[in-house]
Amino acid sequence: MLSYRLSANEKMLLVLGTASPDVFIEKTRPMLYRKFEDAEAVHNAMLELLRSESQFLKPFAKLYRPTPRLEISVRNIRLAPFGIAAGFDKEASALLPLSYFFGFLEPGTVTLRPRIGNPKPRVFADPSRLTAFNAQGFPSGGLAAFKANLQAYRNLGGKKPVFANICGLPIQNLDNAFEELKVMVKELNGLVDGFVWNPASPNTESLKQLRNKDVFAETAKLLRKHAGDKIRLVKMWPYESEEKESFMQLLRSFIDNGGDGTVLVNTKQVPKSEVPALSWGYNSAGISGLPLKKYRLRAVKEARRQFDDAVIVATGGIFDGDDAYETFKAGANMIEGFTPYVFYGIGLLRQIEKRVDELLKRDETNLQSLKPWLA
Repeated sequence: MLSYRLSANEKMLLVLGTASPDVFIEKTRPMLYRKFEDAEAVHNAMLELLRSESQFLKPFAKLYRPTPRLEISVRNIRLAPFGIAAGFDKEASALLPLSYFFGFLEPGTVTLRPRIGNPKPRVFADPSRLTAFNAQGFPSGGLAAFKANLQAYRNLGGKKPVFANICGLPIQNLDNAFEELKVMVKELNGLVDGFVWNPASPNTESLKQLRNKDVFAETAKLLRKHAGDKIRLVKMWPYESEEKESFMQLLRSFIDNGGDGTVLVNTKQVPKSEVPALSWGYNSAGISGLPLKKYRLRAVKEARRQFDDAVIVATGGIFDGDDAYETFKAGANMIEGFTPYVFYGIGLLRQIEKRVDELLKRDETNLQSLKPWLA
């Protein structure tokens, strides 16, 4: 919980920072960093402020109502294809205020049982390079708390689509991972619109056991059996050019066995030497933000080439509308972000939507007509 109350001026900075990237950069973010010691603490404070000041933020929702050109239909779900990515709201605790702005929500990653993750500090933000580094180690409040938060969102009238990001852990063996996943899907299925299975965290060594064709196939079958007609996606990691064949084989195994598509791409693992923090207590980190752009576009283009009717959600360093539009044209059905909103605030979304709308108008088209496989 926050250890201080917002002054009237700070509350105003929070609200205005939600609407304006300039205010967020110049006023809101510096205010938060003056009060908290590291990037993870600042982020957690921002989430709590979103929750506590929800009533002051709601009037700004009218600024985030995309034109019809920007709306799409994915597996019969009508939505604005601009979402908040997994990692931003790990516990699904700020879904309602986030739903005022974003067209869909991807909370998580959630695990069956609570996990503390790695010792702090474990997050570093580098605004000069629009890059974030983390070695969090899959922290999660666990399924029970996550489900309660989802239920609260629905009880409060939350209607925006939710795709829960989940992962079963192979702590002792693979059977344990499947069993945990099955429990989570069955418990959450009535509250969500889809699932994103995440075997892609670069900071959790045990997840590497999940990255083979048999596990991808069995996971897709499990999701198809227990999630029914809900959207079923897998989150994938960045790949180098020489890794394309093995990467696509895994994705094909998931899609051919009942998966609907994929989220591209997760954070990329880099060695400690690439983390510009004064001190970093881990041998590596997951890097997110602008450096992921080339990996995201590469993966989206190739996945669309190989899977005509797959649902593709693109993420990884989308900081402006031109990049978003290029990503849609490359084959993405939806885009989402985390790190860009850490640096620029939620007001960045308005700029992205406005620019995409301008480009669609210029080209005399809309997102639905760009993608005939969406319906």
